[in-house]
Amino acid sequence: MIRTQIYLPENQTEKLKELAYKQHISVSEVVRRTIDEKIIKTKPSVKQKKTIKKYKNAGEWLLSMARDAERRGFKGPKDLASNVDKYLYGGKQ
Repeated sequence: MIRTQIYLPENQTEKLKELAYKQHISVSEVVRRTIDEKIIKTKPSVKQKKTIKKYKNAGEWLLSMARDAERRGFKGPKDLASNVDKYLYGGKQ
């Protein structure tokens, strides 16, 4: 498994805790089961299927997004490497 950190509003956190308590499982397990039910078991749309077939892996997809951004003239911040937390989480530099 891969460890992931997310930020949730207080009302969502409380609801997750309630469900976990009622089902005698961890909050993490509630999240995993919800993802399975709502996302993974849902059939992809025709557009999603075409996108999935177009790229061999996530790396290819990310590189295509980067090339597209470059073609459109998007330039990221010059200090991204040294201030990654600031840009990802809005924290201090």
